[in-house]
Amino acid sequence: MTLRSHKYAILLASIVGVALVESFSHRLLLRPVASDLAVLTTELLVFLIVFDRRVNRLVGFIAFATAAASALAHYALPPTYPQVPLQLIYHSALLLLLGFATIVILRNIFQQHVVRSDDVLGAVCGYLLAAGAWSNLFILIEIFVPGSYRVGEGFGAGLDSWHGRTAMLNYVSLGSLTGVGSGAVVPVRPPATMLTALEAVFGQFYIAIVVAQLVGARLSQALQRNNSP
Repeated sequence: MTLRSHKYAILLASIVGVALVESFSHRLLLRPVASDLAVLTTELLVFLIVFDRRVNRLVGFIAFATAAASALAHYALPPTYPQVPLQLIYHSALLLLLGFATIVILRNIFQQHVVRSDDVLGAVCGYLLAAGAWSNLFILIEIFVPGSYRVGEGFGAGLDSWHGRTAMLNYVSLGSLTGVGSGAVVPVRPPATMLTALEAVFGQFYIAIVVAQLVGARLSQALQRNNSP
């Protein structure tokens, strides 16, 4: 019961930890196999924690199983096997998993009448999962349209490897979502240029709408307590 009441705190800690691991393009913090297992563990937590309805669990399971299978196949198949099909399958599945998880979290927030501290952490999880979904969309664009992003000189990673591409576009996505941005990695071709700007718009609306909903729910709780005999 205690773990269930702090489920989003657990998920948030896992998301932040994996974000730190993925920020190393050569996975220096952990070995590549160990780091990929850590990523898969976080994806499993997203499936187990966020999806509570049968239909949602079915969609989430399909997306998670597809992502896990393609990630593990990367190590099981011989080095001469083409990596691009695996990357397309993996990032498409992650886009579905993380994007759908964000939608489910937002739905839960708007259906919530009693707001706890863990629900606030759930909103933060949704924000970071949205950044992950946009990142996977950007990765797919870079695979289909190479050169969509330009990496500045002196930056410690590039777009020429699976892990390097993930590190760079996670950085781009989070910078765009928060409005911080950076000149180190910039979109230079459509549709990456427009979609990166649209993510910034999404990030502003997410903060405004979610904060308004949480504040409204808290005020409603306070009024109910004051009016109760």
